[in-house]
Amino acid sequence: MLEECQSRETELHRKVLNLMFSKGIFDRPPKIEYPKEAEFIEHQPSLVNTWLGEKRPLNVLELAEIFQDIERNGMGLVLLIGFLQVTKDKEIKNYLLKGKKLAENQIETLDQLLKENDHHIGSPVPIEVTNSTTSPFSERLILFLISASNQVAISKLGDALSVSMRKDLAVQYGRFIADVMKFGDEGQKLMIERGWMEKPPQPMDRNKLYKS
Repeated sequence: MLEECQSRETELHRKVLNLMFSKGIFDRPPKIEYPKEAEFIEHQPSLVNTWLGEKRPLNVLELAEIFQDIERNGMGLVLLIGFLQVTKDKEIKNYLLKGKKLAENQIETLDQLLKENDHHIGSPVPIEVTNSTTSPFSERLILFLISASNQVAISKLGDALSVSMRKDLAVQYGRFIADVMKFGDEGQKLMIERGWMEKPPQPMDRNKLYKS
């Protein structure tokens, strides 16, 4: 069953990419000149120069992660705008507004990093949000989707952090992770208060059994 689902998703992803390519709406990542030969790091920069000196250009791994993070936040922003229009619960609406500001801040920060290195990409593909105020989902499902998105965001930011060799960039990703974790914690509290958060299966507490 799992393999079948993965196969269908892979095929759907391929079709979507081909359609976007054919219509010219696929966002292109920053490009660099193809290197003529492999280069090796010859010296370790001092800590002072790393933090206070002139910053080296972003490498391809860092550029790729920044581009992907901008894309993900762009999609998240569209999702949040749609949910904000249809959500009636004021507490949930305020929570979604915080998520919208969080996504906007990350896009702005990462886009500025690219501009500082003379790399420019277009904004994520503009996906129109209709003017509908009728929700296709329950508010419980909306919170669950945002919670799942937060988990993915933390995982992907961790991936970006792991390949970032510029310390200032690593610190920025650390801040992003902390912000998303704080945002996610607030969402979990909303779900718990409403009795919407299912408790994962737990192993038996053998210490209690020992004491009984």
